[in-house]
Amino acid sequence: MSADREPFLTPPGWTESVFIPHAGGPTYRVLFYPDGTARFEHRCDRGDRGVIICAPLLQLDGGHRIEQREPLTISPSILCTDCGTHGFIREGRWAA
Repeated sequence: MSADREPFLTPPGWTESVFIPHAGGPTYRVLFYPDGTARFEHRCDRGDRGVIICAPLLQLDGGHRIEQREPLTISPSILCTDCGTHGFIREGRWAA
């Protein structure tokens, strides 16, 4: 996270988080909630609309699926429609 303290817009209440290392920037996380949902937390640079830390919902009810938990693998790819961050979580790592 930047020293400028971007607004942190991740919904509270997650009970588990998995850090997803990647080259070239801040660490991503997948947050797991008690209701079975999961979110992809990242630094979202939205250009002239500013930078936020957010966690869009993963579509586990027909879109994304958790292939394995250790190390974490999620299919298909993850896309943030605000900032364009796009890639795969494979074997606990980010692959763009």
